[in-house]
Amino acid sequence: MRRKEFQVSEPELCEQFLKELNDGVLSFTGADGWPKAVPLNYVYHNESIYFHGSKKGEKMSGLDHDPRAEFVAYQAHAFIPSYFSDPYLACPATVYFRSVRIRGSVAQVEDAEEKAAVLAALLKAMQPEGGHAPIDASDPRYQSSLRGVAVLRLDPVEMSGKFKFGQNLSDKSRGQVIEHLTERNLPGDPDTIMRMRGSALKCPIGDS
Repeated sequence: MRRKEFQVSEPELCEQFLKELNDGVLSFTGADGWPKAVPLNYVYHNESIYFHGSKKGEKMSGLDHDPRAEFVAYQAHAFIPSYFSDPYLACPATVYFRSVRIRGSVAQVEDAEEKAAVLAALLKAMQPEGGHAPIDASDPRYQSSLRGVAVLRLDPVEMSGKFKFGQNLSDKSRGQVIEHLTERNLPGDPDTIMRMRGSALKCPIGDS
């Protein structure tokens, strides 16, 4: 059962999350009829998911056969041990996380300028320091590479987000977890505390 208190009602929060990450998993039906799940680098650009790769292979064969796909981006923020809230039972152990799922159809990008813009956006996200000539479709140094690479676009028809940061807890229990995270102080804990305090201010929404 999907917990309604963890569902994200604001599309802009999902979009911001997608812009923060560069890695996700694309699932689709392979040419052999079996489900496939492929980890890949992506960029969220102009309200679509873009990724690139070889023009031949399992991914291209499957998407040529059936362009429907689902993409998932996921980030674990903090493991919450059971003893943060219960001294005996293991049941309360959980992970606080953010995830976004997108369903849609995948199309191959043929336009050289769109390809160049997408690859430039992807490289800017992963290599913000630069250190390369701008990716430009009119630059002869890039034209052969742009022709040889496959760039694919997932156009969303449905997007949903799930952000879990203790929204189901009482104020007292949430405070206890925050206290334990403060004491533990692992690298992701301060950010998790901030998100827990923000989530506590939001009202639950309906099932999606």
